[in-house]
Amino acid sequence: MFKKMFIASIGIAILFFAASVVFSSYHHMGEKDSAEFIKVYPDKQNTKLDSCALCHAGGEYKNSSNVAISMGSCQWCHYKYGYDGKGNIKETLNAYGNDYISGGRNSDSISAIASRDSDGDGYNNKTEIAAVRFPGNKGDDPEKKPAPSRVYTRAQLESLPQHTQFLLMSASKSEDFYAEYKGVTLETLLKDAGILDSATGIRIYSPDGWSQYHPLYPDADPAMYHVIGDYPSAVYQYEKQADKANGGWCDYSAASGRGYSNNTPIKAPGGLKLLLAYLRDGKNMDPGTLSSDNKLDGEGPYRVIVPQKTLNPPDQGSSAKNQDVVWPYNSAWDHSAGSSTRTATIIKVEPLPEGTTDIDLMEAGWGYVDEGKIIIYGAIKGAK
Repeated sequence: MFKKMFIASIGIAILFFAASVVFSSYHHMGEKDSAEFIKVYPDKQNTKLDSCALCHAGGEYKNSSNVAISMGSCQWCHYKYGYDGKGNIKETLNAYGNDYISGGRNSDSISAIASRDSDGDGYNNKTEIAAVRFPGNKGDDPEKKPAPSRVYTRAQLESLPQHTQFLLMSASKSEDFYAEYKGVTLETLLKDAGILDSATGIRIYSPDGWSQYHPLYPDADPAMYHVIGDYPSAVYQYEKQADKANGGWCDYSAASGRGYSNNTPIKAPGGLKLLLAYLRDGKNMDPGTLSSDNKLDGEGPYRVIVPQKTLNPPDQGSSAKNQDVVWPYNSAWDHSAGSSTRTATIIKVEPLPEGTTDIDLMEAGWGYVDEGKIIIYGAIKGAK
C-alpha cells in the first residue's frame, strides 16, 4: 500500500524490528541515499538499516499547550525541512548522517566513515552495521540483544478470549460518537504474551510516531488509563442539540446504540476494559494511512479503545466557535478517545530486560498495517 507522503530528502523509509523480523523497506520518492549505502553494504538491503533512521533522527517540539510532542524521523523531517524543502535538512540528521553528508554524500563517503565511531558508543560504524545496529544511535550497540518479542496476526488475536463493549468515544477536537468495539482486552493479550512480573506498564505506538503510555494498574492521575481492571459502568447520554443528525457534534447513528435513550445504563457484559479492537460495529476498521499533510487517516486494522475513567456526556469540540450549547467544551472532562491509539502496531512492555536493545519506535509499523499484524516486545517471555 502506497502511503501518501510527498517530500524528497535523504533516505526516508520505514524501520522494521531487528534482524530477526525483516520486511521490505519503504523508500521515499526521489531519495537516492539508501542506494549509496547498499552499494557498500549490499547484504543490509531490506534490514532496519535500509531506512531513513540510518541517517535521520527524530525530534521533539512543544505544542501550543506546552506539551512535548515526539516525532519520528519521517515526521521530524517534514516538520523541520518542510514539504516545500525550505528548511535545513541537516537539522534532521543523526551523527552518522552528518558524517555521511560531510564526507560527500555518496558511496565513497560511506566507505570513508566505516572506521569512525559516529555515535560515540565505543564501536566503529562498520562493526555496528555488521551487527545490524544503528551507527548513529548510541543506545543501539552490538552488545545488546533484541528484546523478547511476539508478532500476532489477526487469526491469532481471534483465537484468544474475545471482548465486546459499547461506549462513548469522547474527544477534545474531533467528533464524539457512540460505537461498539470488539477485540481482545490488553490484559488478556499481555498474559498470552507472557508478561513478566517486572513489568510496570505498556507504551503503544502508531506508525506515524504517536505513542501512549498505560500503567498496568489503576492510577489516580486522570490521564493514566490502566491495563488491568475494569472502568466505571456508563450511561447513554443523548441530547437532541448534540446529535450530528441535527447539526450537532456527536454521532449517535451506530446500529449498536439502538434501544438506548438518555440516561439508560449501558450494557457491558464483562465490564468496560482497555481493549485492542479490530471490529467497529461489526466491521473492519479502515487501515491507517499517512496523508499528504502528515496526518494519520483511518483507525485500523487495530485500535486501542480507552473507556472514560470519569463519566461525562459528549461535549462540544474545543475548536467550535459556538460554545453556547447544552454541553459546551470542558477541558476538565474525560476525553478518553484522545488516548485511544489509532492504527496500533507496536506494544512495548516496560521496562526492557537488562542487556536488550530497543527498536526505533518512531519508525516501525507500516508493514504491520499492510499485513494486519501487531508486535509486542519488552518485558515478556517472548515467542512460544
